[in-house]
Amino acid sequence: MVVRRHKTLGVFVPVWGSGPCRNPRCASYEEGEESGRPEVKPASAASEAGPVPMAEPGQPREPRATMERDS
Repeated sequence: MVVRRHKTLGVFVPVWGSGPCRNPRCASYEEGEESGRPEVKPASAASEAGPVPMAEPGQPREPRATMERDS
């Protein structure tokens, strides 16, 4: 599928159309066509070290005193 856009009433609207097929058994298949997805790079060693510990939460705040009215 190929998505193009056109502007209607000031808003871009998608227009769906047929595109090259990625199935090698399909009649519309085009060999050598690259997928639109970027290649995934391997994670760095820093991300494999484990999760980053979160900071300890501070002391809980004391509730504010409310002013009561004498009615």
